Amino acid sequence: MKLIESELVLEDFFIVKSNYAFNEPENNNNINNIKNLIKDYHIDIDFIVKDIEEEDKYIIFIKVDINNQDEILPGYSLFAEGVAIFSFDPDSKLNETEKSDFLWVSGVSISINSLRSFISTFTSYFPLGKYNLPSVDLTTLLNTKRKALNKKKS
Repeated sequence: MKLIESELVLEDFFIVKSNYAFNEPENNNNINNIKNLIKDYHIDIDFIVKDIEEEDKYIIFIKVDINNQDEILPGYSLFAEGVAIFSFDPDSKLNETEKSDFLWVSGVSISINSLRSFISTFTSYFPLGKYNLPSVDLTTLLNTKRKALNKKKS
């Protein structure tokens, strides 16, 4: 099947901040026991979509915080914050609502996948090996974010 390019163009993605810690277990858990705990990690993800009107560019700031709550489980504690820069094809006929929808769905999804790739590569050198950020329920994430923004506005 031939690739049909999106009108949303990812110009760049970069990491602006990241932290890592390896939390040793208190008892003599072996690596497999620790790897089993990874599925129980608390993961917090957040993002902000902004436009730069004078440049006709859009920025998505995205961050993920993994296993950094009050009770940290053995294994990895990770934090990564990235910035994705988007534009739209100059020939695009999209209105502002359509552009916003593209950014909120495709842009956020692309940003999450870019963070996922960074974290996977970053952790591949660590004691437990590569950590893969789980799949994200994008619909719930977007609805929760929209509710929070609407609540903030009122």
